[in-house]
Amino acid sequence: MKIKNHNFLIVIIVTVIAAGIVHTVKTMEPLKNERLFEFPIVIGQWHGQDIPMTEYVYQALGTRYVFLRNYYSSTYPNLVNLSVVWSDDTHLSAFHAPEECLGGVGNTVKEMGTLKVMLDKEYEIGKLVSELNGKMNVVLYYYDVSGHITLSQKDIRLRVLAKRIRLQRANASFVRIMAPVNQSEEETTNVLNAFLRDIHPVLTSYINVKLR
Repeated sequence: MKIKNHNFLIVIIVTVIAAGIVHTVKTMEPLKNERLFEFPIVIGQWHGQDIPMTEYVYQALGTRYVFLRNYYSSTYPNLVNLSVVWSDDTHLSAFHAPEECLGGVGNTVKEMGTLKVMLDKEYEIGKLVSELNGKMNVVLYYYDVSGHITLSQKDIRLRVLAKRIRLQRANASFVRIMAPVNQSEEETTNVLNAFLRDIHPVLTSYINVKLR
């Protein structure tokens, strides 16, 4: 009987905490990150060019903290497309599975897997191979939750929930880079790796804002 009462008490406590968190989220003011739009056009050997986005894209994502850019380097034959979506802890629905996003603009995903990359340390990020109009592309992606890199949308929510329980705010970002396959998938993957190594330390300071 004591065990049942103990379990019942735990359920009540968890329910009260969850209700409190839901109420808090509804009353929280959205965080701002205008600094995102100051992300450099030129990063080392890479030179970027903004790609305009339609109002439909912003509405579909539910956030205006988005940018889409092509980066070029004289060292590499491939242009690299960079897409960043940033959201605070009040609107995590801005993140969609990358294969769904690619499918929405006509890409057919041919392969899905992961890739280990060495940045400030080793991370496992997502890798896709897609086809658009007969042209193959390699796609690398990950989510960044207040500095923690993950591939799991569930992990995003759990980490945000943990911060809310501690009465802390959180933010998360979706980072995707992609490039066309000119000669081989391996060559394109190496170009994307080089690009990611160059931009990662810079990008981190623009997507992980100081939270009040």
